[in-house]
Amino acid sequence: YRMINTKRPLEEKIALFWHQIFVTGHAKCEYPRQQTIEFDMFRRDGLGKFDNLLQGLAKDPAMMFYLDNCMSHKDAINENWGRELLELFSMGVGMDGQVNYTEDDVKECARAFTGWTVANAEYMTMRARNDSLWPYGRLDLYFEYRPDDHDDGEKTFLGQTGRFNGEDIVEIICRQEATAHFIARNMYSFF
Repeated sequence: YRMINTKRPLEEKIALFWHQIFVTGHAKCEYPRQQTIEFDMFRRDGLGKFDNLLQGLAKDPAMMFYLDNCMSHKDAINENWGRELLELFSMGVGMDGQVNYTEDDVKECARAFTGWTVANAEYMTMRARNDSLWPYGRLDLYFEYRPDDHDDGEKTFLGQTGRFNGEDIVEIICRQEATAHFIARNMYSFF
């Protein structure tokens, strides 16, 4: 509806494009309002710098729930977000025998995003049981960084070594030629 009736159809089309790349689903994240906020981010930032969009996505509560990053801790990493970030959202698995990243890169990526979670998640989950989620509910979740839950150790990611956090990882990913090819290929196919 919005794509047909807006004065800025490219903005709506690009939001749809990014949603097809950065997919989340209600069945898992259970916060329809958060998905609306995510779509608004695609409209607002979708035609801007890719690294800004990817930074926003990494801090997006709908994505954190969908790919379990809110359950990744320095003592028990969850690789879902790191794997999808590399494979489906930025670099792809590689073509013609080329390897864009390794299994160790996935693990190091996951370590860098520990401590990135949803503020007050336990309380909001309890409220969700007592509050309406339909159609949009009253629940707004927010990004929170918990330094005490972040693995601040040295990491080696895509051939670079440092005490990386999630923002550093996104910057490294966005400097890769494979990322430019991945995004260009997806845009070309979509448009």
